[in-house]
This record gives sequence, structure tokens and C-alpha cells, in this order.
Amino acid sequence: MQNVDILTENQKLVLEILEMNNLNKLKDFINSIEIPFYFLNSTNFDLLTTALFLNCSLKIVNLIYNNCNYKTLNYVVKHMYHLYDRSNTKDKKNVNDIDNSKELIDINNCIKSPLLVSLENSDFQTVEFLIKNGADIFFKINDKYILEILREEELLTTKKLNFLLKNGFSLKKFEIERLSNFEFKYIKMCLENYVFDTNFIKSLLNLYKNGKGISKRNFNHIINAEKNKIHIPRNFYLEYLDKKDYRKVEYLYKYYDTANSNSFEDFILLYLNYFDRHFNKKPLYDFLNFIINNDTILPFSKVYAIEEIETIIQNKKLKMVQLIKSNDTLKLKAFLRKNNYILNSLYSSKNEILNLINDYNTSSSVVYLLQIFF
Repeated sequence: MQNVDILTENQKLVLEILEMNNLNKLKDFINSIEIPFYFLNSTNFDLLTTALFLNCSLKIVNLIYNNCNYKTLNYVVKHMYHLYDRSNTKDKKNVNDIDNSKELIDINNCIKSPLLVSLENSDFQTVEFLIKNGADIFFKINDKYILEILREEELLTTKKLNFLLKNGFSLKKFEIERLSNFEFKYIKMCLENYVFDTNFIKSLLNLYKNGKGISKRNFNHIINAEKNKIHIPRNFYLEYLDKKDYRKVEYLYKYYDTANSNSFEDFILLYLNYFDRHFNKKPLYDFLNFIINNDTILPFSKVYAIEEIETIIQNKKLKMVQLIKSNDTLKLKAFLRKNNYILNSLYSSKNEILNLINDYNTSSSVVYLLQIFF
């Protein structure tokens, strides 16, 4: 084992004090050692981050910060023993006795920053202290923002995000594309905070204070202009279209430039029509049914949706009749399977099916197929 992997005696002592969360003992320790306190920091051992990981009190964190001459709080440490659950060492006297190389490698790969550790522990008082002393919310670790790391660790909560938003986090610096893997509630929080930000609220208050009247039309124009200042990546819409989560598509549409609603319609229809994985019109059919059965701000009228569904039904009827007339059982079977979702809309009664059979003198195999699916 390399020397850098082994805690010095002083590091072991201070680690024990930090685990006890004892402020007075830490003060005594600092006064008793013959070297500057910050000399205990090394590549794999950082006093501040260790204290944060162990959930030490803010007074201890403050004491360490004031005695360690930190030039910046935007740094990372590859943690080892002080992140390791010492209870797992069982009968071993101390963490330096660990001889499992895989465990050591895993621990070494755990890269932390002070702000990340505090957020992981939901220690908002310490998070605020760190931010006030220069910890950057937008600091990246391995090219990932702290917010992304919290999501990957499944430690992100609405409370944490709300705290960050109140302390300067914004989509002005955080690329919205990075939110694509986040839960929708977090996307919504970021959008609403960015759009209706402090400057926007101040401008409305100034209008009120100055007693300037404003028409409903102008007010709506101001609101729409504020919403339209952000561009929602198209893959956001596509993800929720695929999931048939049309209310989320509708919510995101609020931020679409209303002057370009036609381009939005074209984009949605293009995707539903030409990226139909099963080539059976089901994505478009489901979306149009949503438009028909719900009140929505999406730029599609109920009349349009009804007409389009009728066109889909008529085209499928024609195709089905062609297959029945040709007695092509293989293609008919494939057609019926692929379009099973809409068969009841094609022919709603058995009498209609019987008429088809009689009109086209169908084979027994075709009749059998129709009996199965209808």
C-alpha cells in the first residue's frame, strides 16, 4: 500500500474528534499540534470535506474553514477512509488495515466537493455558509454539475432544488438540455424560476408603484414574451409524446413562441406520422383522441382531430377490404394484429362483418381470421 493511502497519526486523531462532533476537543487539538492545522490536508484527506461528510456542526465547519486558509471552496477531493463506513471493518483496528484492493479503488473513485457533500446530507445551514464564502453552485465535477450528480445519486429533492434556486441557480448558466433525464417536476421548477425571475417581478412591481395602467392584451403580451425567452429542446416534447403524457407536452408548449404555432403543429405531426415505429398510425390516433376528449391549449382544434381520425378509419377500412377481396390471409392477419387498437372503430357490429363476408365471397381461412379479431 502506498504511503499516500495511509492516514498519519494526526489525521487519525482529528478524524476521531470529528466523528465525535466535539468542538472543544477540536480546539484543544488545534492548539496542541506543533504544525499548522491545514498541514493535515493531503490529496486524499481534506479536513473541511471530512467534517461535512460526518455532519459536524456549523461551528466545527467554521473553525476548520478559518484555520485552513482555503483559497477557494471550489475543489474536489478523492475520498478514501473518511468516506468509508468504518463499522464495516469489523474486527480490524483501524481503517488502514483494509486490504481489499477493490474496496480501495471504489472509494478512490468517489470524488466530492464541499458543496456537494453538504447537499447530499441536506445540511442547508452549512450549504448557505459555503455559498456565502464562495462555493459555486455551477461548479462541475467530472464535467457534471452538482445538480446532475445529486440526480444520479437519487438524492435530489424538491427542497434541495428550491434552496438552490433561491440561492442563484438558474437556466442562464445551466444548459436546459441537461435536464432531459430529470423528473418533470424538477424541469417545471427550473423553467418557472427562470422565466418569472426576480427582474420580471420587479418590473411588474414598478408598473404598480408608478400607477401605470396596462391593458389585458399588453399584460398577456408581457407574459408571453417572458415565457418565450427560453427555447425548449425538441427532444423534451418527443419524450412525452412517446409516453403519451400529453399534459406535459401541453405544459412545455406554454414556452413555445406563440407566433410560430404553425411550426409547432408541423413538428408534432411530422413526428407522429413519420416516426411511427409500428407504421399503424396509433401514435397519431392516440394524440388526436386526447385533443377530442380534453380541453387543451395545444394548437389543434377538435374539428381537425375528428376529421383526421375519420380519415385514418376510412383508409384502414379500404385496406382491409382489399385484403379480404384478395383472400390474402397472411397479409390480413398481419394487418389485423398491427391495427388491433382501432378494429372496433372500423366495424362496430358483427352484421357489418357478415356483410363483408357475403359481399366478397371470402375463403374459410379469412372468415376464421375475422371471427378471431371481431
